[in-house]
Amino acid sequence: MTEVRTRITANRAFVLAAVLVGLAALLTAHSAVNFRTGALHWPYFLTSRNLIDVLGSCATNLILAVGMTFVIIGGGIDLSVGRLIALTNVLLVVVANATGSLTLGVAGCLAAGLAAGLSNGAVSVRWRIPSFIVTLGMMMVARGIALVAAGGKTVGSAFRTPVWAQQFLPIAISLAVALAGHVLLTRTVFGRHVFAVGSSAETARLCGIRVGRVRVVTFLASGLCTGLAGLVSWIRGGTGDPLAGDGLELYAIAAVIVGGTSLAGGRGSVVGTLLGALIMGVLGYGLLFMRVPTPWQWVIIGSVVIATVLADRLKRRE
Repeated sequence: MTEVRTRITANRAFVLAAVLVGLAALLTAHSAVNFRTGALHWPYFLTSRNLIDVLGSCATNLILAVGMTFVIIGGGIDLSVGRLIALTNVLLVVVANATGSLTLGVAGCLAAGLAAGLSNGAVSVRWRIPSFIVTLGMMMVARGIALVAAGGKTVGSAFRTPVWAQQFLPIAISLAVALAGHVLLTRTVFGRHVFAVGSSAETARLCGIRVGRVRVVTFLASGLCTGLAGLVSWIRGGTGDPLAGDGLELYAIAAVIVGGTSLAGGRGSVVGTLLGALIMGVLGYGLLFMRVPTPWQWVIIGSVVIATVLADRLKRRE
């Protein structure tokens, strides 16, 4: 069974990598060639500057998607991650400004994410409430607390990050999170338990796995990722924005689904999520680069997600 699952994951990763390369090549050709005259022109899409911009813009979504991967494989869903970015981002700036310590600000940011994740998991497991209802409530709570803490406006930060850090540190953090998530999911007992719980909670329970504890830890992982995403948001923007992260939970779920993780639970990989986040990032940046109107960008991206879910469902039936 493990060999089959590994082979399926590898095949999926190969297909996603091919799609990513093909998408980048298509956008590069479209931006470099005037198909009416055949003339080459600038700017090209595939440049080092655009690559850094794409990876930087993917960083927040990738971090959220890694945490979401754990939750979805374990049989849950977390709709609060987008609004929790606003909460953790604002708390980082408010605490850092009040104490004069960036370290305490970062600690408060991560602690808020962990506390929210623990609350989501504990309430859902203890009272057997569907996770989408619990996290929907947490989404509203997080936005409200963020607005109160920020006084209803963007909070300026007393600390600044150098330009090189704004460009490269978010990329480094997101890749480190993806690597840690991959190792935890594929090389540890906990990772095997997450797959078992998502495949069949009752069977996992009969095998002696503490299903509730496993699910709570998956939400803790998602909460920690929201704290790191709040940190990345501050690094890139330099402020505490109570409206940050609006709608990013949908992009995170889209990256996980495109990456091959099943919404039914029990199947998925962080490698697939990484490629899914890159595909979503390249697609979004490419549409913006091609000056596609924003409403049509939403239509295209939403259609891609629906088509991916439909293909996954048809494949499961086969």
